[in-house]
Amino acid sequence: MISTMKTAGLAVALAGLISTPLLAQETASLTVQSAWPLTLPASGRDAQHFTDTINAASGGALEVDLYGAGKLVPTLEIFDAVQRGTLDAGYTSPLYVAGKFPAVQLFGGVPFGPNAIEYIGWIYNGGGLDIWRDIYGQQGVVTIPCGLMEPEAGGWYKNPIESKADLEGLKLRFAGLAGEVMKKMGASVVLLSGGDIYPNLERGVIDGTEFSMPAIDKVIGFDNIVKNYYLPGWHQPAAINELIVNKAKWDGMSDAQRALIELTCRETMLWGVTSTFRENAEAVTAFKANGVEVRQFPPALIEEFRTATGEVMQEQADKDESFKRVWESLQAYRAGNADWSDTRSN
Repeated sequence: MISTMKTAGLAVALAGLISTPLLAQETASLTVQSAWPLTLPASGRDAQHFTDTINAASGGALEVDLYGAGKLVPTLEIFDAVQRGTLDAGYTSPLYVAGKFPAVQLFGGVPFGPNAIEYIGWIYNGGGLDIWRDIYGQQGVVTIPCGLMEPEAGGWYKNPIESKADLEGLKLRFAGLAGEVMKKMGASVVLLSGGDIYPNLERGVIDGTEFSMPAIDKVIGFDNIVKNYYLPGWHQPAAINELIVNKAKWDGMSDAQRALIELTCRETMLWGVTSTFRENAEAVTAFKANGVEVRQFPPALIEEFRTATGEVMQEQADKDESFKRVWESLQAYRAGNADWSDTRSN
């Protein structure tokens, strides 16, 4: 949630970039459900920030009604509801539709992938968004990148993970491509929505989980159940969340209303990635105080993860033309940045 003063200031700035006469002539409403609780750092709060900002900036010309996770439809059914038009829009992750459209996983988070800045560079300046929208457009859905997060943690485990042998036979919650990598490492992988992870971990249904960055993991309370926490996460150096809108709904808006949504989402990404920087540090400190062992995966295991990731990417590209298209685009963009990126590495 942002302060009234900040909201007002941003409203003036955004409104100045939009054709005010056009906004004045058109009114529209947008019902949005978030995939996460609205108080959850980053993901949930970003959805709330987007809503507060656009409602202030539009001056009533575009009204967003936001609902938290599960209020209208189950989290993992948001895409289907938006596609059918029973829900105008959803604030969610492309990782949640990996089973339907494997290629869009590459827009949500990539194992050993780009950091946040390079990721957004590819999306907006390297052709990524054009491909993303082409894939969704065939399903009657429009996507707008609307959330940006720093690296996720490597996960919570009941026992230390020192080698591939320690992963074999474990039942783990992992999402997207990282889940496929974990399968290659011998684990049994399940996809659970955020609200289902804690109780399954607590009851011993799963042996470990990844979920998000430390600030979010602290709110969920994983440190009260499991005491082995791995940083950083190899599987998602950066993450992007999206606002998805029913295409008929999107097409029915004015150019000014659509532009306002796009601009507000861009601002939300900046706000989101900076809003949790200190909170992540504070969360790690709190974990240690609660008896959590903050660990790093051994270098040899990281290399095994990297090898398995390469195999997964090749397999996905071989069987899905859209995946191949996205993967080659991202790889080409990163290769073109290599001489500069290498000089910025720590």
